[in-house]
Amino acid sequence: MLRKSIVIGIAALIGSGMGFSSGAMAAEEKPGEAKPSESSSRYSDKVLGLKEQGDLPLRPEPLFELWQDYVEQGPYLHEFELPTGMVVSPGLVFFGNINTGLEFTDSGAGDPSAEWVTTANLFLNMTLSGTERILLGISPLTRQNGPKTRYTFEPEAEYKNESNLRLSTAFFEGELTEMFPKLDFDGRLPLDYEIAFGRQALVIQGGLLINDTMDSVAVTRSTIPFPGANFGRVAAYMAWNQVNRSNNIDDNEGELYGLFSAFEFAHSTVEFDVTYINTNSTVGDQFNAGASLIRPFIILEHSVDTTIRLANSSTPDPETASATDGTLLYSSFSWAPKRTDDIIYLNAFGALNNYAPAARNAGGPLGIVGLLFAGNGLAGPAIPNRANKAYGGTLGYQMFFSPALRRNLIFEIGSKIDNSPGGIERFGAQVRYSQALGRHVLFEVGGFGVRQEATKDAVGLRTKINVVF
Repeated sequence: MLRKSIVIGIAALIGSGMGFSSGAMAAEEKPGEAKPSESSSRYSDKVLGLKEQGDLPLRPEPLFELWQDYVEQGPYLHEFELPTGMVVSPGLVFFGNINTGLEFTDSGAGDPSAEWVTTANLFLNMTLSGTERILLGISPLTRQNGPKTRYTFEPEAEYKNESNLRLSTAFFEGELTEMFPKLDFDGRLPLDYEIAFGRQALVIQGGLLINDTMDSVAVTRSTIPFPGANFGRVAAYMAWNQVNRSNNIDDNEGELYGLFSAFEFAHSTVEFDVTYINTNSTVGDQFNAGASLIRPFIILEHSVDTTIRLANSSTPDPETASATDGTLLYSSFSWAPKRTDDIIYLNAFGALNNYAPAARNAGGPLGIVGLLFAGNGLAGPAIPNRANKAYGGTLGYQMFFSPALRRNLIFEIGSKIDNSPGGIERFGAQVRYSQALGRHVLFEVGGFGVRQEATKDAVGLRTKINVVF
């Protein structure tokens, strides 16, 4: 950053000198003499102004909208001031998505299954200002513990209705000095704290540490002047309800305490997070810590996006089904081949002992490794994604088509060597084709095949229609 500032300053000084010299020359010009040519890199003096409305794309219209329009140009409307000094411009918008598709799975153990699965996520968002809002959401076709509404064709025809009106999301978030501007009207005090409380989703360390929706409160300071850093953020967190442990079961007595931080140094982002879960002796207390480095590297004239994460879990008591000791190392490398919009990615992991995430409402922590380890939101993964005494990885190629990149095709191969009791070696391949239809629909279709040691091979078909509104 210092080097860039010096270079910019020198360039500005040279530019000023050149401008002064040009001005002097212009002042000494005589009538009829030719003016000296201007540099091709000189900024134009012509005022362009704002683009006309017709030059900008129209925003997608939500199904329901009230008061201040969402992502709309123009002045704020319906403004009023609260006694705290906060200026409110309320806006209410309804949005969501519906996912539906046919899923076929033959895991190699038991009977094959074929079912049509449907989920929905509906949200009502009340914006009070640019930083304050209230969000309410329901998943009316999915139960809290995971079952989704579906019609099963195999092994037997049956309709399973999981409809409900449980609030899956309900939280408020805001910024302290925006809600109470009189505390620091001139913006000189270190009071830039963001506050969020309610039933809210949390993803930490890319999901290796936490991927859950809990009743919680978080206080974040995101403008910390850490020496040598461009950006610093620290958050304190506490959850007291719906803490789903590593086995995806709700810990009724569990309380999760966390401290999460991220700092940006030059082109690198460093994260460090710690959590502690306090509960009864049957379920078991657990301490988790995670650290990561995210930065691009230049390798063979390619910019390679790199992520390295290390996570650890430990319990002060004897291990239980929910609390175990273990360590997980994950790395991800991705780059774009020259003269293409495509992406190549290489992901790898290694798990010592039985690593357990602090909180996770579905699946295991290896869901970020690739398509083979992640479900599509309607059906489960081709390769189990728990992190117990295992290692492996994936290699994938994503191809984009059409100038607007509205179609893409992913080929992926991967494996998992599972050394846990009863674990087996797996090697598989998966393909997925995605196509955008209009502005609100995305269609996906794909399949997988997995070679499994000492058991029958696994195959599957995955389809999904995602309607966003």
